[in-house]
Amino acid sequence: MSNPSLVPVLRGSRGTLLQLTGDALTWRRDAEEVTIPLQAVARVHREGRSVTVELLAPAGTAPAVHRVDGVSQAAAALFVPAVTAALPERTEEDGTVDGSTLVSAYTEPEPEPHRLRNPAIAVGVLSVTSALVAWILGDLPSAIVTLVGAPIGLGITAVGVYFLYLVFLEWYLPRSGITVEAKLVAEYLSNATYAYTELDGTTRDIHDRKVEGDPYVAYAAARPDRRTLCYSPLKIAGHMVSALLVLLVGLGVVAFVVFLVMILNLP
Repeated sequence: MSNPSLVPVLRGSRGTLLQLTGDALTWRRDAEEVTIPLQAVARVHREGRSVTVELLAPAGTAPAVHRVDGVSQAAAALFVPAVTAALPERTEEDGTVDGSTLVSAYTEPEPEPHRLRNPAIAVGVLSVTSALVAWILGDLPSAIVTLVGAPIGLGITAVGVYFLYLVFLEWYLPRSGITVEAKLVAEYLSNATYAYTELDGTTRDIHDRKVEGDPYVAYAAARPDRRTLCYSPLKIAGHMVSALLVLLVGLGVVAFVVFLVMILNLP
C-alpha cells in the first residue's frame, strides 16, 4: 500500500479537495466532507485536469462518482497511480457490492443564531429606557452616565448569566441527557471543534474548550440544540467560578452607575 504522506493532495476548483488518508479517500467541498473507504472504490482515473473516483456498483447499475476539477496535472499524475496501487484486490463478490453504502458523509450545520443576540437587544432597550428615565427625573449628566455605563454593566451581567447557564448544562446534561462519542475536527489555541452523531443519525458539530482524553457530547433528547462537551467535575467547578466572577463584575458596574446617578442628583 502507498504511503499516504507521499501522495499529493489534490486541490481543485470551488475549494474542492481530494486526499488519501490511511485506508480511505477524503473528498471535501465547502461544508461537505465525504469519507470513501478504499474497499468502496472501483477505480480512480483522470482526464486532463479532472480526477474522478468511481465507486463499486452492482452489475447493471450506474456507479456513484466523486469528481475534482481544475487540479494540477502534475499532482494528478502522481495521485492516480498511487491510489490505484493502494486499492485492495478484488474478488467475484465485489461485483454485487454497492460502494456508496460504505461511504460516510458529514455536512457542517449552518451556523446557529448567536444565543446572546436577544439578551443584547434587551440590554440595549433597557439601557436607553433607563437613560430616558434618568433624564426626565434627573438631569442630562445622569442620562449620559446611564447611557454609557448601563450597557456595560448589564452586558457583562448578561454574559455572566449565560456562562452560568452553560455551566448548568455541563452539570445537568451528562446526568439526564444522551451522551455520545465525539471526534476532534479542528483545534485553535484552547478551543476546538468536535463532530458527533446523534442517535437518529444526524451529525452535528460543537465549538467549545478542548477536553482532555476521549471527547464526549451530551445533549437533551427533546432539544438536541441543548448540548455540551462532557467535562470533569473539577473543570465544571472552575467554569462556575469564572462565570460567577463575570456576573459579580457586571453587577458591580451596575451598582456603580446607580451610585453615580444618585450622587449627581443630590441636592
